[in-house]
Order: sequence, then C-alpha cells, then structure tokens
Amino acid sequence: MKIPFCKTTLGEEEIKVVSECIRSGWVVLGPKSQEFEEKFAEYVGAKYAVFVDSGTSALFLANKYLMNIYKGRYGLAPIQVPSLTFTSTAEVVINSGLPLCFVDVNKETFCFDDKQGGPAIPIHLTGNKAKAPAMIYDSAHRIEKGDVKDSDALWCYSFYATKNLTTGQGGMIATNNEDAYEWLKMARDHGLDMGTKERYSGKYKQYDVKFVGYRVKGDDLRAVMGLEQLKKLPEMTEKRNKIVEKYNKAFGLNRTGNHVYPVLVNDRDRFMNYMIEAGIQCAVHFRPLHQMTGYQKYYNGEHLPNTDYLGQRIVSIPLFPSLTEEEQDYIIKLVLKSKLLI
Repeated sequence: MKIPFCKTTLGEEEIKVVSECIRSGWVVLGPKSQEFEEKFAEYVGAKYAVFVDSGTSALFLANKYLMNIYKGRYGLAPIQVPSLTFTSTAEVVINSGLPLCFVDVNKETFCFDDKQGGPAIPIHLTGNKAKAPAMIYDSAHRIEKGDVKDSDALWCYSFYATKNLTTGQGGMIATNNEDAYEWLKMARDHGLDMGTKERYSGKYKQYDVKFVGYRVKGDDLRAVMGLEQLKKLPEMTEKRNKIVEKYNKAFGLNRTGNHVYPVLVNDRDRFMNYMIEAGIQCAVHFRPLHQMTGYQKYYNGEHLPNTDYLGQRIVSIPLFPSLTEEEQDYIIKLVLKSKLLI
C-alpha cells in the first residue's frame, strides 16, 4: 500500500467553476474575489478579508502595515517568532526591515503560548490555537469558524495546495480593523486607490497611486476555487477531526490540531526511512529555523530547549480528508510496529 503525505481536496466542482470563470472573460481580481473575501470573513468571524497571492504575502503585508505601530509602541523591539515554523513567518519580518528574535514553544501544543510583552507573531502550528496575545497571527495551519470574532489582530491564512482549504496558491488577511482593511486592499495592488474591476467598468476613471505598494493580489480564477472549498470546509474539517481522534486513541495522545498530525520519535531518520520503505510518505513540521544556515546571523543564542527537543523528534504522518479507514489502520500499525514512538 502506498499512501502520500497529502492529497489535494480539489475536485470536479472546482474544475467546473474554473472553466466557467475562464469562459466569463474575467480571471483577474474582481467580483468573485470580493465574494470570496466576504464569505471567508463571515466564516472566520471577521468584518473584513483581503485576498492575496499567498500566505507569505499575507504575512508580509500585515508586517508592513504594523511597522509604525511596532516602532511607536515598542521602539525597535525585535519581533518574536517561534523558531519551530516554516521560513515564511520569519523571512517576512526580515524583509519588512524589522528586527527578529526567536522564541521557544510549548512542548505539548507546539505553539508560542507565553504572555510576555513586546510584538510577536504566534503560529497556530498543526492547527492548535496559540494563546499568546499578538497583533499578527500566522494561521496558515488553522481555519476555524469564528476565530477572528472580536480579535484586534490581523489573521494571516494560507491556501497552498496542502492546506485545509486550497486555491492552489493564495492567502487571506482577516481583520476587524477598517483602516487596516482599506490600506491592505491598496497595498496588495501597487498602492492604487481603485481595484481592477473599478478601473475597467463603466465610465473612464483616473486612478491615483496613494503610496508605493506591492503586487501580491489574488484573482478570480483562484477565488472561485476558494468559494467551492468553503462549501466543503465544514465536512472536510469534520473528517480531519475524526482521523485525529483515531490517531489519538491508537497512540495514547491528545492532539487537537487538524492540519497535520505530529508524532515524536527516537531516531527520526530511521523512522522516516522505515515508513518510506513501507509506502508511507511523512514530513517534518518543522526543523527549527535557528538551526538553518540562512538564519545564523539573526540568531542571538536564545535558549530554546523545547524547540531543540521537538525539532529533533517531530514527524507528521498522513492526514487528509480522503484518507480511508484501511489506510489509517495501516499507518497506525506501522507507527506502533516501529517501536520508535515516544
């Protein structure tokens, strides 16, 4: 039996609406993007949402918007980012011109949960909800109903192919802040005061460049996929949760996130090769960033014992909605048989 780490949730419904979008003649940022933003905002409990081309772009724009707040409130205090994450979370801090400081995570939740002062970007790693207060959350691994209700933070989502909701590529910023919403809409589209649809509909209009922005906007071609995925999301989430429950029972664990399912093992290389030989593709979420070559000059020797421990032992086993009972049983049997589970 061969089981990949992930299978895309895109199906015939998405193929149909993409074809219809192409035939409509309007594939760039437009009415379908706006509809996707509105329905996504409603799902997560936000007043507004801004569709961009990736989760990384969402994080980048969020950082750029909050730069002045960071500097005004904290001076040049470094942005606290967990080292146990994908490079996107840290790279956008550096590329925004902000100082970076790596922080440790909770050994049980894998999240940065400490309620300490200073600016931070907590990550809802594996789908767990980080408890630390923040002005930006990296929610690439978590899309849950009502999360953003009454929140003052900017929530940044990813719609990459492996995510709980996918548009192939894409991302979203959800917010309850109207000023942030208006700025983000312009910033994603070069700083223009009118969107593409407004510029090319009705009578001639002359746009203005309100500020020097970026080119990271989403488009209707991906938005129509997102609209179909939103319809499926409650059912897909339920299926993911049931798989997590089954894994928990089999391994004696209490995981709650539903994007990836992490196990801790002794001798990770041996475990990964053992699973590959048995036809099971696993992944690592994540090797700590402070151990990566490119981040050495940004690492100030912070003590990160939990991150170091988890970073040597963490492995994600397959978790996706179409994973069958037979496949789950096979994975469980192999993990237990390895005798490497901690």
